[in-house]
Amino acid sequence: MDLRQAVYDGYQSFAPLSRRLIAEAREIFPGGDTRMSAHYAPFPLSIAHAKGCRMTDVDGHELIDFMNNFTSLIHGHANDAVVAAVSAQIANGSAYAAPSRGQIALGALIRDRVPSIEQLRFTSSGSEATLMTLRCARAATGKQKIMKMEGGYHGSYELAEVSLIPRADLCGPIEAPLPVAIDASIPDSVLRDVVICPYNQPEIARDLIRRHAHELAAVIVEPVLGSMGMIPATRDFLVALRDATSAHGVVLVFDEVITLRLADGGAQAAHGIVPDLTAMGKIIGGGLPIGAFGGRAELMRVFHPDEVQPVMHASTFSGNVLSMAAGEAAMRQLDPQVFERLNGLGERFRQGANEAFAGAGIRGQATGTGSLSNLHFTDRPLDSARASLAGMVAAGNVGQLLHLEMLQRGVMSAGRLMYCISTPMTAADVDSAVDALADALRALKPGIEKERPALLG
Repeated sequence: MDLRQAVYDGYQSFAPLSRRLIAEAREIFPGGDTRMSAHYAPFPLSIAHAKGCRMTDVDGHELIDFMNNFTSLIHGHANDAVVAAVSAQIANGSAYAAPSRGQIALGALIRDRVPSIEQLRFTSSGSEATLMTLRCARAATGKQKIMKMEGGYHGSYELAEVSLIPRADLCGPIEAPLPVAIDASIPDSVLRDVVICPYNQPEIARDLIRRHAHELAAVIVEPVLGSMGMIPATRDFLVALRDATSAHGVVLVFDEVITLRLADGGAQAAHGIVPDLTAMGKIIGGGLPIGAFGGRAELMRVFHPDEVQPVMHASTFSGNVLSMAAGEAAMRQLDPQVFERLNGLGERFRQGANEAFAGAGIRGQATGTGSLSNLHFTDRPLDSARASLAGMVAAGNVGQLLHLEMLQRGVMSAGRLMYCISTPMTAADVDSAVDALADALRALKPGIEKERPALLG
């Protein structure tokens, strides 16, 4: 029996009720779910309830949750202050389609913390937030093209997913990357509107911005490359983007939907670099759907209803009072000391994971920064989407199998091996995950020796 089948068999025995439920779900939803990112083979666990940093699946297994709904639950599940705020608000209504004090309170809190924000608007998701930053930049500059990074993920719409996976046979030379469609739904017209930049290549970035400045409305960048393995941007790279966009009249957008959790003012505060516009989401909603974007008042003016032709932005649930209440309750629990503690636990996890790989004699590493981490089956330097993708290809399905082994040991992460820290976690929770990793690697090693010997150290 091959390694994959052996792990699958053990997992299916581990979660029989989840297996039964996915069969029912596949009759209703294509593939059995409504989120591609939450799917993993052979089937995902179905969760019954959660509190703090622990979830319980329908088969009764308790898991430490290192996924936290893809980093959005910085206080874990059912945080007492958030539950109280939402419970109080729901009795007075959930969405008014009108201004509220809650909007002002959360908006002012964000403005006061994030260096780039002079004015902002709420959205219903991080995807919508990044989309509106790009529309803002186009309207303000009169230019059409957008530069994004290889491996950069900015949500679920066409432009945001171009070159999300820079396939080696399609992505072209590193000094002039080609736009790569993620799937057959991306029209050629979108590919023509995108300039692709390699991550963490400051001189190439400067040159691309200079050459395309006449047609570039914006450059959008994640300060940590999230979907391609939690690869932090170097400060030199971000400085190059800031300097070049300023020199050539291009709007610089930081996508801080994930990275706002890295410091009291997000990654921009940690790096001391102020973008023109910032997209936010996840932690600012306290676990409810939310997004926000903002920046320089002169740019945000394009949305002012008194403008001759304001940029259209209508969104049914943007600024809804439930998300405002949950977001304010969550954000008021965060301060520099809390971020420092979270980041320290993240570093503890990465150090422990690296030791677990070394102890097992398997090539691997944990990348990331602060409370954000990702495991990889490669010991080569990882500073870009191309490097991360090459490591994934070389590892085959071993990463997926490690994920299933970790679930059976009571540790939940994203299927792509992304881990993040929440405030209810302790050093003991992190150490439990590291111990589970060491045990899972020992269990996988005989199969790796047989099927992927190049992964052995």
